[in-house]
Amino acid sequence: MVEPDQPDSPVQLAPATENAIEPKQANAANKPTFKPQSRSVTSKDSVEHEPLNLSLNPNVFDPLKPYDQDDTQPEKLLPPLFEEKPAPESPFQLNGKLITNDNIQGDYWDSVEGAQLNFEFKQ
Repeated sequence: MVEPDQPDSPVQLAPATENAIEPKQANAANKPTFKPQSRSVTSKDSVEHEPLNLSLNPNVFDPLKPYDQDDTQPEKLLPPLFEEKPAPESPFQLNGKLITNDNIQGDYWDSVEGAQLNFEFKQ
């Protein structure tokens, strides 16, 4: 037996057994045998392709009439969402504010003492 403290001692290998399988035989034994099916080969000469006709009808574009681009804009599907809208003139206006006591420390809602509403009617 070889002790790990002795670096100069030679390493002994176990003798090979007769039952050992070579790596090539092990891989061959694990692989399933597969035979590809033979395909019927058709010759390219037997299939005839007609040439593709890419010609246009001569009356598609009238050479006497110039092409007019449509200058009108297409109909919008959505209303303008981010435009500034002018405020409509109304004979009625409402303003208001909260009345607070600034001397009270703590929560803001505890300092609220009331509300003031201003109604304006224009004539």
